[in-house]
Amino acid sequence: MNRFALLFGIVSLVASAQPAPQTTAPNPAPPAPAEPAPPAPSPEAAPPQARDADKKRDADQEKSWSLTLISDDGDKPSKKHENLDACEEDLRNDDVDETSVLTPLQLNLGGRTLTPEVVELHGLQRLTQAQVYTFIGTPLDDPRTPQKPQQLQAMLRRLALTGLFARVEPRLRVPEQGPVVMEVHLEENPVVTSVEIQGLRDIEDDEILDELFRLPHRITDEDEDDDDDDFVATVRMNGARGVLTVSTPCPPQRPPKEWLARMDKGGFVPGLIQGGVEGAMQRALNGLRTSGYLLARLSGTLSPEGQLIVVVDEGQLESVDVVGVDGSVAARVRDAMDLKPGTVFLRSDARRAMERLESRLPFLEAASVSADPDDISRGREARVVTERAEDGTRHFQTQEPKRKERRRHEKYEFELSWRELFAEWNNEEDGRGITLDGRRLVVHVRPRSPDVDVDFIPLHTQVTGLAPGLSGTFRVWDVKDRIHTTLDAALILPLRLKGQHVADDPDATKRQRRINLLAGAKVEIPSVGLVELGAQAHDFTDTLDRWRMSDIDSSLYSVLINRPDRDYFRRKGVAAFATFRIAEDWLAGVEYRSDRYTSMKSLTPPLTLFRRDSPPFPNAPVDEGRFQSVIARVEYTSSTPRNTKVGSLFRSPETALTDPDVDWNDGPFLHGFATLEVGEGPAVTGPDQRFWKLVSDVSLVLPTGWNEGLRLRLRGAGGDDLPEQKREALGGWSALRGFGFKEFRGDVSVLATAEYRWHVFGVFADLGTVRAEKKWGDARLGVGGTFHFSDEVRVDVAWRTDEKATSTPEARLFFVRTF
Repeated sequence: MNRFALLFGIVSLVASAQPAPQTTAPNPAPPAPAEPAPPAPSPEAAPPQARDADKKRDADQEKSWSLTLISDDGDKPSKKHENLDACEEDLRNDDVDETSVLTPLQLNLGGRTLTPEVVELHGLQRLTQAQVYTFIGTPLDDPRTPQKPQQLQAMLRRLALTGLFARVEPRLRVPEQGPVVMEVHLEENPVVTSVEIQGLRDIEDDEILDELFRLPHRITDEDEDDDDDDFVATVRMNGARGVLTVSTPCPPQRPPKEWLARMDKGGFVPGLIQGGVEGAMQRALNGLRTSGYLLARLSGTLSPEGQLIVVVDEGQLESVDVVGVDGSVAARVRDAMDLKPGTVFLRSDARRAMERLESRLPFLEAASVSADPDDISRGREARVVTERAEDGTRHFQTQEPKRKERRRHEKYEFELSWRELFAEWNNEEDGRGITLDGRRLVVHVRPRSPDVDVDFIPLHTQVTGLAPGLSGTFRVWDVKDRIHTTLDAALILPLRLKGQHVADDPDATKRQRRINLLAGAKVEIPSVGLVELGAQAHDFTDTLDRWRMSDIDSSLYSVLINRPDRDYFRRKGVAAFATFRIAEDWLAGVEYRSDRYTSMKSLTPPLTLFRRDSPPFPNAPVDEGRFQSVIARVEYTSSTPRNTKVGSLFRSPETALTDPDVDWNDGPFLHGFATLEVGEGPAVTGPDQRFWKLVSDVSLVLPTGWNEGLRLRLRGAGGDDLPEQKREALGGWSALRGFGFKEFRGDVSVLATAEYRWHVFGVFADLGTVRAEKKWGDARLGVGGTFHFSDEVRVDVAWRTDEKATSTPEARLFFVRTF
């Protein structure tokens, strides 16, 4: 951009200096310096015949002229070097420390100030004085030309920042006659003739070699034209064409790569090692530690003949120490982190180890180790130092910085305070709890503070209208991992808006306006594999359709378009339950229920943003009365961490106890459960009768690539003498998409689903059938497509394929996936 600005500035000056067009033929005499052909007459003044001749002449032969910029002070030989001041910003080199190479210039001798005017170079071995003088911008015709101190200082800076010299030492020599001479004694960086990398296990040789011999940006070839930075443009003025060249007075910014040791097309090329061997090894060490090899070290030797041997220690872990807990728990911490001594230690290993610790031992958390958070993630600074032997061999070693001792204040007592309760809300996490002491990994843990979790419930149904609520969980952890206690509660408040009521039934309206309350308590005893043992009491509006659509999606479409796609009833009673972890991925449990069921009716008018004139969404009646049942369940989830939440206040035999987070990129995933409910309750005929129901739901995710793969589901459910609220039905979202809500009812249902996802796009097919009155109905097929915003958020478009099929699909946006 600077060259373009300079070009337009010069063109503007030249154009402003041109005379106005003459009415007569201009002076045909050409300018003396360039001797171009006479410029063409002005088109406005020339007759038509002349204009035609001019056009033909321009087409036949292209005229050219040149513009030469001559300095008003051209007889001063130092003019070029004064321009070096404008080039100083191009000399920045982050890989070279100027202060460690360039020693201070002494300008005092016997109280007399000396001003050097001439520079001499000493100590060059492989580079010639002509090469160095050319590089630093000193005229080759007479290097002893007197120069200003600012020019000498610029030369010294260029020498120090080239990376070619290990030391630049200026000295003053005062001759008896003549100007003061500044002798610059140079020590060139060593030449590397061959290189050998040893000790690698996980890292490739090329990774180390590329860092060792990495050249600066904008490096040039020695045989490249010095005028490569010149800007050349063709300009037309008054009908004549000319070539304008704008040159920069700066000397080369980087040494030619032919001087330097480097990697070229996978092979090593000998040469001077820019920044020295110590600097190159420091760069490689920094690269290793930045890449995550926190314990990596480099050592090596350089022979007088230039043979470089680099030994890489990738950093093996010696031991893992645990502080903050007693010996038995510390042993469990080491087992949970699964960091084996003797293995190469990476930053990612530390992160994954802490994730495993929090997953397998959720009663512990990382302790604060310093006021400076996340000490290990930054890596530790280390220096490569050099030792020279008498025979000229250089030895290089990694020197670790001394770590300051920190005073630790361990807390062994358990304190409960509001500050601890709400520490997570205040983001008062002081680090990951890992430090390095030499090659020992020190893990700092402490008992986890009590957890407080409060969630908002945005409930909207056709039987309650808008009913916002809150659910909360309070969990206290045992430092000995003996028994952990959890308290759960929820409150939902139906609001009286827009005069909603049950038609012709004020009592039903009042009953359906009652507050919803749920409360429960449970304990976990890891030593016997007991995941939850507890009880709860409840009086709330419930549904058995959570396997179809999530609470948030149902409420959203209820308030938007009066389509909750759920049936509700009132359930009041108690429950007791116990769930065991019988294997790493297996859960088994039993639950007892004693509930009174009451039918609920849809309120009118519908409280919805759209379709306000539509009738209330129908709500199916239930068999009312008190029902008692026992539910046995078994559940499998592949790769389930221990800290996965099990169970909730809104328990249902139709849904699983766990809600795993499925990532398409983590590999195949299998999740399934089966429940068997046996109970008794009022029958249509009057006396109580027994019923049973079996539900099985299995889903499988098979990734075939990044964010692509196949998802399969098979659900079967059915029973005998079922109450109305427990009967099966297919149709609607996630339960035979494309068909109407619960369009097919019966005692037994089978549903198969196949989805294929390709990045954001997907296709699916649902196939289902229902058995009613001891007869299986026809199999129904629904097909459609999906657009994924994430693994959960998506848009589904579905068509039915039976005789009622139309070209208009059903479409919904979902925020939560139910399978």
